Amino acid sequence: MEIAENSAEGDTEAASSKFSRLGSCEVCMSNDAKYTCPKCEVKFCCLRCSAIHKKELDCDGIRDRTKFIPLNKFTNLDLSSDYRLLEEIGRRVETYKRQLKKPNFKSKHAVLPHFLHKLRLSANKRQIRLKFLPPNFLRHKENTTRLNFHKDVIFWRIDWIFANADNLKVVDDKENEALQEKLQYYQALGLSRVKVLLKAEEKAGEKYYELDIDENFTENLKRKVIIEYPTMVVVNKDHVDCFDVVDSDDEGEKMDVEPKMEAASTVVDKIIKKAESEDSIYNSLRNLLFVSDCSDMEDEEN
Repeated sequence: MEIAENSAEGDTEAASSKFSRLGSCEVCMSNDAKYTCPKCEVKFCCLRCSAIHKKELDCDGIRDRTKFIPLNKFTNLDLSSDYRLLEEIGRRVETYKRQLKKPNFKSKHAVLPHFLHKLRLSANKRQIRLKFLPPNFLRHKENTTRLNFHKDVIFWRIDWIFANADNLKVVDDKENEALQEKLQYYQALGLSRVKVLLKAEEKAGEKYYELDIDENFTENLKRKVIIEYPTMVVVNKDHVDCFDVVDSDDEGEKMDVEPKMEAASTVVDKIIKKAESEDSIYNSLRNLLFVSDCSDMEDEEN
């Protein structure tokens, strides 16, 4: 009996010494840690503490197989893991190569959803080079630009960046009273003393196009590259020299739009221009900066 009791006590001490080597639980700080998170290496004692650490640290508990490991800490297990990762990558590359040889393999153009394809064609008709990012990109997920198929009118999502208000970013459909307080500088400045710049895509460095706020969006976006949706910077016209302003993309790739004879298509284009000219850059800015004034004017008209 004494021998059995001694062996049981020895197992308990061995288990406790194993846990004590991990130290205290880094979540509750009251119990000995029993487990280590494979990803962030946080020590915890139970499932409840594991759930807490995942929530607070936004950790999924999955080991990062590409994490850097110093040479003095590199073990045979790490070597085996790297070898398996390289083998897995090799298998996926070979699978992709075999798929490319199949006659029914979809090209990158066919992958584009139907509604985005029609949106791009509609933009091309307006001489706007609209491009899309892969689906997992945040900018692609945030893009709410849509095409009204029946009226053939594009409703753009626009990011307004107010450079003189600590680079405040405003999305077109998010207007509130708190926003008006942050834009008091521009309200005092007045629309006659501001310039609107369009961020130039596919240019080296931060470059911008100067826009005509009296024109509509379609006219201002002609012959320019737009990735997902336009980003417009509103700045005091005395500070425009702080930005690298370039000419339009006239010298760029030509659009696949041939000039047409004045016929039924001309009438359609005029209808489109009329529909989209209702929301000129000037009117959009006025609505952003002077919401209360515009509403008062509408009430007086009524």
